[in-house]
Parts: sequence; structure tokens; C-alpha cells
Amino acid sequence: MNKKIRQKISMNYGKTVVASVIFFALVFVTTYLSMQYLALQPSSSCLDCSYIKDVFFFSVISIFIIPLMVWIQKRAKLGKVVLSLIIGAVFVGIVFFSSLNLFQDRASSWSSYSTGAELLAVLFQSYPYLIVGAIITFSVFYKILKI
Repeated sequence: MNKKIRQKISMNYGKTVVASVIFFALVFVTTYLSMQYLALQPSSSCLDCSYIKDVFFFSVISIFIIPLMVWIQKRAKLGKVVLSLIIGAVFVGIVFFSSLNLFQDRASSWSSYSTGAELLAVLFQSYPYLIVGAIITFSVFYKILKI
């Protein structure tokens, strides 16, 4: 392989890593803020676990999303807007389900919530953060994606 091709491949991997870290940070911060009122509540699965540690572990899956999206984009030839919308939708899904897991672990497991009540409680608590986070995620990835 010549030097130019190696540099281009190395640069693409570097951009993917940076984009993955940005996505992880957005998921982490949004999840942390959306359920922050539960930070002082004990976890039902681990009484010694900290809130920030739980948020971190629920957010880790987001690291693998951007490489997957890059692969999908290369296979499906998606446009910049469509890919940014998909990344925004995936962001909302990850944050919502991370928030739901935190709620179930720190609030509903100590009470008697139905599944519907859990979903509504998480939605009402996290929707402002989900909306703002999705807009920021869409904007960031719309600007950094070079298609």
C-alpha cells in the first residue's frame, strides 16, 4: 500500500474514533442529566454502586454505534441528512432505554410501577433532555459527516 492510501485509511479510523467518543459523551451527559434526580437513590441491584458508574455502564454501548453507522452508510450509500437523522434517532433510543434502566433500578424496583407507568414516568422526566440532546446530536453529526 502506498503512503497516501495508508494515511487516508488512518485518518478515516481516527475520525470514526473521535465521532464515537463525541457520541458516547452526548449519550452519557444526556442520560446523566435526565435521571439526575435519582442520583441519591440506592440501586436495587447493587447498594454500593454510584449513580455515575451506572450511567457510564449504560452508556458504553453507544461507543459501537458510530462504527456501525459508518459501515451502514458505506453499504447503503445514505445521504448526510438521512444518516444524521438515523444517528439522532439511535441517540434518543439509547438515552431513553438507559434512563428506563436507571429508573427501574433506582425507583420502580422499590415501588409498584406497571410497565406503562415506568415508560410514562421516564418519558415525562427525560423528554426535554431527549429533545435537546437529539438536536445537538443531529447538528454535530450533520457538520462532521463528510459524505
